[in-house]
Amino acid sequence: MNKQIGSDRLLKPGCRPTDTPTLRRIDMKRMLVVAMTVILATSAIALAGDEAKKDKAAPVTMTGEVLDLYCYMGHPESATGAEHAKCASACIGKGLPIGFLTADGTIYLIIGKDHESASAAVTEWVGKQSTLTGYVKEQKGMKAVELVSIAAAKS
Repeated sequence: MNKQIGSDRLLKPGCRPTDTPTLRRIDMKRMLVVAMTVILATSAIALAGDEAKKDKAAPVTMTGEVLDLYCYMGHPESATGAEHAKCASACIGKGLPIGFLTADGTIYLIIGKDHESASAAVTEWVGKQSTLTGYVKEQKGMKAVELVSIAAAKS
């Protein structure tokens, strides 16, 4: 006895419903979807690995001055140098953001390693020319440097 499946097609005697061209097409589409999903997932993992390698770039050394960003954003003309060091040290001690002003005028947010504060390491260098080594990071225009070391600038 012949059976009808979905359309007016009749199955040959001994044929299973999965042998119809329509069902085979559906199986092929499923396999194609699975294959594309695997390819996309593999590509995403590979790209994530490339991004992780970018984060592990070599440390950069720069010369400039440690400053507190709160005062610098409020009155940049007087928020640098030895004259402002006492105020900047107090602001950094309160937990306000720490910056590093390089010789070319670029400002970096100084961040500590592994979510630790960098304030203890940089407070003695406020208002003095210093050499900072760290990993530079940038997100949507914001520049930061993850502190590795800081010392007096060589004259």
